[in-house]
Amino acid sequence: MKTRLLAALIAIASVGLAASAAEPWPADVKGHVPVKSGEHPRLLFRRSDLPRLRARAKTPEGQAILKRLKITLNGADGESMPANLGMKGKAPKDGSGQFAKDPAGKTFTISHVAGYGFLYQITGDKKYADLGRKAMDASLAGYRGRDRRYAFKAPYGALRAGPSLGWGALGYDLCYDGWDEAYRTKIAKVIFDYNEGRNMSLAELVKGSRHFPASNHWGMQVGGGAMAIMAISGDPGVDQKTIDKLLKTSEKSMIRNVTEGFGDGGYFSEGDGTGSMASHIVYLSAIQAWKTAMGKDFVSPRPNVRWTALKWFLLTIPQGKDMKYLRKGYPERGGYPHNIWARPDGVSGAGYFSIGYAAVLPSQRAGIWGFYHKYIKDWDDKNATPWDTISPYPHHSVLAFVNTPFDLKPVNPAECVPRSVRDTRHEFYGFRNRWKDENDIVITQLVKKSPARFRHGPDRNMAIRHHGKKVKWGSIPSKATIWIPGVDGSAIVGSDKACTAIDFSGASGADGMLVMTGSAAPGDGAVSAGGRKFSFKFLTSGAIPTPKVQGDKIVIGTQTVSFADGKIVLGKFTAR
Repeated sequence: MKTRLLAALIAIASVGLAASAAEPWPADVKGHVPVKSGEHPRLLFRRSDLPRLRARAKTPEGQAILKRLKITLNGADGESMPANLGMKGKAPKDGSGQFAKDPAGKTFTISHVAGYGFLYQITGDKKYADLGRKAMDASLAGYRGRDRRYAFKAPYGALRAGPSLGWGALGYDLCYDGWDEAYRTKIAKVIFDYNEGRNMSLAELVKGSRHFPASNHWGMQVGGGAMAIMAISGDPGVDQKTIDKLLKTSEKSMIRNVTEGFGDGGYFSEGDGTGSMASHIVYLSAIQAWKTAMGKDFVSPRPNVRWTALKWFLLTIPQGKDMKYLRKGYPERGGYPHNIWARPDGVSGAGYFSIGYAAVLPSQRAGIWGFYHKYIKDWDDKNATPWDTISPYPHHSVLAFVNTPFDLKPVNPAECVPRSVRDTRHEFYGFRNRWKDENDIVITQLVKKSPARFRHGPDRNMAIRHHGKKVKWGSIPSKATIWIPGVDGSAIVGSDKACTAIDFSGASGADGMLVMTGSAAPGDGAVSAGGRKFSFKFLTSGAIPTPKVQGDKIVIGTQTVSFADGKIVLGKFTAR
């Protein structure tokens, strides 16, 4: 009964969200208090949030994150600068990546200023703001830190400039009250005047002048630029008229990233590994800052933003609890697959939890929290990287501290996350029957060819993972005109030429049942009823059910299959 009630609530919520498509995007945050000139912090949280966060710092969970944050700052207690600032000067012409493979905290990063600034906010101890100033001075001096592509000065291209500027701006925001007026005005002006070459001025980053939304470069630029202008808006040392114009530009850029690059189902033009860069390196944190600092909510009115975060949990079947099995459990497509679930390696595949909590509906956070507890928590605890702080970059520990929903009871994602998704821009589909174990079923298909730089697709068949197996079978019709998702991950997808049904009800006797009609339907094991051929694929670890014809219907267990009004009809099916 409880499961049915929760499913009904998901259905009601889905209807409401569909209706909200006509609402303004972004939506105004009710009760938002505008930021005043010189008021900091403002990006990830407001000054009014500090009592709550300082209370969290006294809890075992908060203390564990702060301990990890300090380790990412200097490898020990966070009381000094890291031993290695990295190389200084211009980036290598070949754009080579990792400069340091040493343990967290041994080498400088683009978010050290923010890490020290956060300790200043939580403790009120000015020594951390002073360390933040030293870190900012190192950035201005041209030190390149852990990854020599990312740097405040002379970064390797606009895609590295955006995050370098954005996380530096967060450091300014967090250290502001601990710096003297002359120094903070100087840094505000440095951010406002930022221009590190072609397409790397502040205005160009906000606009996304380099490349276009279908490139993984773009979200990194516009996200970092957004963080920067919101950090300095209204502060001494900036031209507010220019900032106001850039804020309007940024608002449009935020939407373009998830309508022209990503689609409404979270699929990215260049694929999964590249999409991780376009969303999680800085863009989704800028979305959080827009809500916190500017009172603009990009998450609730449309599904686009939240699916960039939710897709990782919908489509991954962890094959154990070792980190390498996360990527193996995800149906990767497109460019840079090494970024997928690359939690320990840096910025490109880290923070799916700590960032994701703030990128979804409030009701969905408990589901991500539940996924973390089931699949990740034990591994992180054993490795002393609690609550998704495995990244060596300090800002991920800051985000984990601010965003982790410790006050929520972890729930199975099935209680609050839709179990099927359709990306109408890219014609990508994903379906899941449950979140239970390695025998879960995940079905995906990219029906449309991606014309982006990392061209891929279309998939000829549905890619199916079930009961520890990987198989391919059948296909979802292209340019489908019928899309009826079910509450349990089932769905009916069809066009005037073909129809596909995914059944996760279990009524057939199998955990999953696929049915196809039309000329493209596989011929093996086809059954005819009512003058129409139906092809079946059963996803089970047990005996394969036997379809039986009864008039114009086919009966499998307690499930019935028929055809009416141009589509397959399942007897045991509840639409979402």
